[in-house]
Amino acid sequence: MTLILKLFPVFSVLAALLISSILIAMVGIDPWKAFYQLIRGSLGNKYGLGETFAKFIPLQFCGLAFLFGIKSGFFNAGTEGQFYVGALAGAMAGVYLTGLPPVLHILAVIIVSFVAGAIWASIAGILKVTLGVSEIINTIMLIYVANLLVDHLIDGPLAEPGGLISQTAPIAESARLPIVISGTRLHLGFPIALLITLIVYLIIYRTSFGYQLRMAGQNPEVARFSGMNNNALVLTSVIISGGLAGIGGSIETMGSLIRLTPGFSGGYGFDAIGVVVLGNGTPLGLTIASLLFSVLRVGAGAMQRNMNVPYPLVNVIQGLIILFIVGGSYISTKLEMITGRRY
Repeated sequence: MTLILKLFPVFSVLAALLISSILIAMVGIDPWKAFYQLIRGSLGNKYGLGETFAKFIPLQFCGLAFLFGIKSGFFNAGTEGQFYVGALAGAMAGVYLTGLPPVLHILAVIIVSFVAGAIWASIAGILKVTLGVSEIINTIMLIYVANLLVDHLIDGPLAEPGGLISQTAPIAESARLPIVISGTRLHLGFPIALLITLIVYLIIYRTSFGYQLRMAGQNPEVARFSGMNNNALVLTSVIISGGLAGIGGSIETMGSLIRLTPGFSGGYGFDAIGVVVLGNGTPLGLTIASLLFSVLRVGAGAMQRNMNVPYPLVNVIQGLIILFIVGGSYISTKLEMITGRRY
């Protein structure tokens, strides 16, 4: 029974793929050929691999941001907004900071974007710990504020002088992340993302702060009676959470975008919730789930080009996977409780 419970996520993904196959077949396309194109387009060649890992980077940062928040019980649904604000701050530092050597310039951009994302997330965090306002609505509403504010700045005060379309000036060469595999768009942000994932893991699971964080998230009353300052823990986790999303925005700017245009984000902050759920709330699981979502994102283009699979159907597949994973997690938890009572 224990083995079956552990394999529930695998069964859930297989069930989601089965339903997806039926939907693809219903539009008159061979599911096997469609999934073959998905894998071939995302993992079957050098360029596809580079694209998959490049898409992985912002998704991983937003996932880490959501994961860090949820460990303290803070449901940071607004990583998309923090990603946006971090990208803007990073772009401004990349354009207007001049005369720095590349290493210092890149570090400066990362620090500025961390601060920007942390400040943006702190708005919801302060409202929660001082007034008890639910962070879910606040963080979601802050996404729209961030999107509109950033798009306005790109279209107005920060628009490239003399430009024909709405976009910022390109960031300086010294602020751009180098490509790590020639012939692809995979940049230095990939090893940085893995390094920060390791750091997040060590903080959460190997430090007393991480232990207190998890305690505050799992059982606030016990944490409070143990002498922990829950509000301080939550606010600290919110600052780090928003900062991680902000770094994700700047890494995307320095590695892939180079300049900002309105609506530049690919919805990574929204997918972040799904990858954390799919990854069972652990850094390793999150990494695997981010890779899976990146494969779906990149492979969707290949399915669309070669098999005429409608792109919205790929979003449906992602939604089905999340739905089945959440449902499977609920069922496995219930079964675990039942078997525990029996034995």
